[in-house]
Amino acid sequence: MRTVFKKHFLTVLLLQFTLFLFSMRAYGAEEVIYRSVEKTQATEEKGDARISGVVETPAGVTEEMGEYGYWCDKNKGSGIGIDEVLISENGIRDLNRIMLEGETGKMYDLAGLNESYDAGALRDQLKDPAIPNKPAIYADGELIGDCQAYYGAIGKAIEETGYTGVSSNQYALAVRRTTMLSLPTSHYIGYSETDTDNEIVSSALNVNEPFVIRQMATVSGNTFYWGYSDICTGWVDSKDLAICASKDEWLDAWKTEPGDSDLLVVTENCITLEPSYYQENISEVKLTFATILKLVPEKEIPRSVGERGPWNNYVVYLPTRDDSGKYVKSIALISQHYDVSTGFPEMTQSEILRVAFNNLGDRYGWGGMLDSMDCSLFTRNVYKCFGLFLPRNTNWQLTPERLISLSDMSDEDKLYAIRKMPAGTCLYFSGHTMIYTGTVDNMGYVISDTGSVSDSDGEVDIRSMYSIILSPLSVRRRNGSTWLSNLHSAVLPISGEYFALVSENLAEKGPEEGEKTPSENSAEKENGEEKTPSENGIRKVPVMSGQSYPASSDTLPLDTFLGNIKNLFISFANVEGAGVEKLSVTCIKGSKITTKEKADSVECDKKTAGIRYDKVSGTAVLSMKSSGTVTFNMADGKKYTVEFTVEKPKPRKAEVKELLSKNSEGNLSLGVYDLFGTNIDSGSLQIVKDIGGAASLSGNTIVLDREKKTPVKVRYDYLNKKYSIKLK
Repeated sequence: MRTVFKKHFLTVLLLQFTLFLFSMRAYGAEEVIYRSVEKTQATEEKGDARISGVVETPAGVTEEMGEYGYWCDKNKGSGIGIDEVLISENGIRDLNRIMLEGETGKMYDLAGLNESYDAGALRDQLKDPAIPNKPAIYADGELIGDCQAYYGAIGKAIEETGYTGVSSNQYALAVRRTTMLSLPTSHYIGYSETDTDNEIVSSALNVNEPFVIRQMATVSGNTFYWGYSDICTGWVDSKDLAICASKDEWLDAWKTEPGDSDLLVVTENCITLEPSYYQENISEVKLTFATILKLVPEKEIPRSVGERGPWNNYVVYLPTRDDSGKYVKSIALISQHYDVSTGFPEMTQSEILRVAFNNLGDRYGWGGMLDSMDCSLFTRNVYKCFGLFLPRNTNWQLTPERLISLSDMSDEDKLYAIRKMPAGTCLYFSGHTMIYTGTVDNMGYVISDTGSVSDSDGEVDIRSMYSIILSPLSVRRRNGSTWLSNLHSAVLPISGEYFALVSENLAEKGPEEGEKTPSENSAEKENGEEKTPSENGIRKVPVMSGQSYPASSDTLPLDTFLGNIKNLFISFANVEGAGVEKLSVTCIKGSKITTKEKADSVECDKKTAGIRYDKVSGTAVLSMKSSGTVTFNMADGKKYTVEFTVEKPKPRKAEVKELLSKNSEGNLSLGVYDLFGTNIDSGSLQIVKDIGGAASLSGNTIVLDREKKTPVKVRYDYLNKKYSIKLK
């Protein structure tokens, strides 16, 4: 009986399969499985994953490209190994400090905020919320007929329930993933009935992220706190925060530094803690991407957490709140199989790719709504996993110290330049940021959190993606222009040494395998001479404000546009009204200095500098030889005389040896001038080798313990130049 049934079953199955094949032939297999697409060379060779119907991808993207390992050999142009550490722990500390202190980044030093403030004055500022210039707003999808009345009611609640008088900061921690809002309301505010963005979401807080409370309001029975995160100000639902008993308790819960080993970083998209009947405060808590928690020391790990033992789990401290909203330091378990890092992982190209691709396909969320990320928050969180903290918005992330401008380049030159950059480079156009993954078939690819976009081929058809996608830079915006053509900047969150290497590759070294740059291929000869890279566009990159490399005594600092002594700008824009009687600049011999504005003529002794003029831009380029006076006659009729000091740094072996012999006891401090004979002190002094622990750094001064006779090697980095000396 069983055998007969099996035969009938196989007969029916075969018949159904035959009918299926017939129907496929009748209706067209390509249309049934997937619409036909134009294949690139890569998809011809490897097969287009979209044909299988398994994973939907843009044109030019195969399914295997969605694995981070695919890109590990697509990033050789930078000259940096895929597993080389891009930036040291000290380098990350320095970049964090630069971004925290910079005026453009709009970041907040939470631990350094004033302890007390005028709460009444703050309440008065917050009670008049800005009303958007929109014809209507919608609250939870329902039309608000009177916007003035809606916002006015919120303002009145702030005025009636907010703090008054002189108050002190309250220090809080997020106990669940939450959003920061521009208004204290639980309503979803949209500009249409089906608006996909909650327009009052400003940013988001992960579990255990710090928040400094300075105001409160109770609106429609719900209490909100207003205050600071490190990247934003706004309102947070009080139920999502736990208030610490002291600032020290608060700092102990979250404060970390690069190199710390007592922390855990969530490097996958999301971890949901196991459910528990016994500990509701930690049951099913969501730990989203880039959450950072402190590890429980081994000697303090309990025998059990609720009903669970700690074996095969990471044991972490988790912030929770009691019934009054006060902070409780709880312990939670994170299963071993999750993708996490104990301590910040080393920042390599492969690790950046791995961490970023852990989120591929996840949904987009404006400002961080829906437990998700928008483009700038995604980029920030990728680098946060390595202990590097970027600002909130795309334009704030353009840190001058690691920026290369692409705005004056052709699309071909942009692709050439990008190919010379390491994976993980952040690329920007107005309103969007992407992370570079590599180049295939002369096209750059990026991973980014995207709202809407049109595919590279066919008619411009804007589709709502609202996902983290992998795409070529040939995808298009609403106006039909490609992402590539809109790129204006690249930021390399890497060490100064590697930044200089990439900059040097862009500025001086030829393309891979001996081919010329696109600009050089199209360059025409003028007067029997081929145009320089500067004239062809590869090096002519606008400077960012604040990107200065002066000596301490200069009154007119130079700006670099590719981190190289042969790529310096001089500008007189800030001279007028500055009260400076004598303009001075210190530079290294061989520096090429370009006027930022047009110049009619430049006057100087031939021994001081060689001069040429850029026929395209009208700017003057000086090749510095020796110290002397240079007069600039600018096209706007103004005249400036500058005293140039031209230095040639080199190790001062004899002088240093004499100092060491005269100071055989105690401590000896040596500055950049003592070591290399230059007054240019804006570079970075580093200890390269110190086996016996005889040296320490204080800024750009090395302090030697003369009681220890072990050798020390020191290096001074200034732009793309490096100078070394051994101290014995």
